[in-house]
Amino acid sequence: MPKKGGKNAFYFFMIDWKTRAERQGAVFPNGLRDVQLDPDCSAEWKNLTKQEKGKYEAMAKKDKITSQISVVKRTTLGEDINHLEAKAREQQRFKELMNHNIKSMIKTALSEKNLSLQVFVLIHTNYFFKELVAPEKIKYFPAEYAVSIFSLENGIETTQNVVVSIPIPLGYKREALESSKEIHGIPVEYAGGENNFADIYAKLVDFLAPYINEQDKYPPFYTTNENLLPVRSLLEQLCHAVKRDTEQFVVYELETLYARMAEELYKERDDRNVKLIPAYAMHMFKRCTYMSDIGSECAFHKYSTNPTACSSFELQRWVWIFCEEFCESLRIDLRPGVHHPKKERFDNFATVTRTLDNMKIVDNSMSDLSEPENAAILSSTNVSEQHRIKVSSRSYKDELRRRNQSAPIKIIQYGSDESINKLADKAGCSKSDDTNLDESVKNSVEEPVKSKWVPSYLNEKPMKPPNISSCASLTVNNDAAAYNSNFPSIGGRGKSLLGRSNEESRKVTGRGRGYII
Repeated sequence: MPKKGGKNAFYFFMIDWKTRAERQGAVFPNGLRDVQLDPDCSAEWKNLTKQEKGKYEAMAKKDKITSQISVVKRTTLGEDINHLEAKAREQQRFKELMNHNIKSMIKTALSEKNLSLQVFVLIHTNYFFKELVAPEKIKYFPAEYAVSIFSLENGIETTQNVVVSIPIPLGYKREALESSKEIHGIPVEYAGGENNFADIYAKLVDFLAPYINEQDKYPPFYTTNENLLPVRSLLEQLCHAVKRDTEQFVVYELETLYARMAEELYKERDDRNVKLIPAYAMHMFKRCTYMSDIGSECAFHKYSTNPTACSSFELQRWVWIFCEEFCESLRIDLRPGVHHPKKERFDNFATVTRTLDNMKIVDNSMSDLSEPENAAILSSTNVSEQHRIKVSSRSYKDELRRRNQSAPIKIIQYGSDESINKLADKAGCSKSDDTNLDESVKNSVEEPVKSKWVPSYLNEKPMKPPNISSCASLTVNNDAAAYNSNFPSIGGRGKSLLGRSNEESRKVTGRGRGYII
């Protein structure tokens, strides 16, 4: 018997032979197992010609194709699991290839002793918005990009910065305006920018032409992990505009370059933990910033309110991070403006951290505050203690002096003789004349005050008895008729309740016929 899912031509012949044999009265209790052991079936199969067996072989081939088609498994979001696994394998292969190429390049440069002069191409882009153009493809609409050529010896050698001013598609202008205001400050559809992707592609190719390698390929681009997708989207749009293959441009992660370079340069150093370098790289490129030496920005951002949002300044920041970390290991003398900012120089980032930890901000206008932390205290109305004291008519010292001079609370014991005499004088009688005392005063003097039970929550009241109306709804003012004397009686069901008293109860004669007068 053939295995399930792998039926051969003889299997379909047995089904056909079994059908013909049963029409002649044959019985097969065990199904195809008995047919397979029948000598007549085997003899007939052997005597078939090649053309006669072709029919059954075609049926076996069709069944094999059908059995290979499996049911598509999907996630809870409706995504094809096989497709996701294939995409994950592709990304894993790309990371392995990226690590291999970067590591080989660094080792070759170290062996030739020219790693300090090795040229790297950095790229960064700002974008207005992103849109989903395919189930798993996102398109980023660029606002600007910057490409820099840098080496550890010379820093940034040259930079190309391009501001993009392509018309915004319908429905995305609001998002583009918000990104412009919050991130990079580039106006939407800026008149001084480039408005043709083909021209931008030509500028980029001309910029990279001197750095084409021996295999006639462009050097790989390096960018941070969070900027990887926007950069790839920009390069795809440029290649699509001139109908070129996007595989000519390869984009690698800058954090991977940082980690691989650290692994090779720190092999003989005991003060660095190489295993923590990848996490350290992610932290450095995201959070490390420089707060001075503005001047690396493009011509547009030079006069903007946020020049550090420029792509060119972002590339300069990456270069400073690399130089601060690796120039010492390569015995490169650090030069201001090339390897670190001109206006600030720290031997390491631990110095920056310690400096920030020791900083204290003191407001001279708050000299009356004895406790500095009061400036950060907020009340339930979100008003700081600093603001309350500042606008108050009394200073903090006056407030403390006023509280110290206030009289303490005087506690009266109603069970003492002094309190009884005061209550008696207030009531107009002597202490001995207890009969003239008010009953409440007498009780308060003779009996000690008992603590009442306090409800466990606010507004707790005893429940009313069921089906009992309040007194206001049951009581009728007898003088109500005097106030209504100028108004004639309406009669019927609409007569006012104020025109009747409790004694004058009137009976209804019938539905719609009014009251008996």
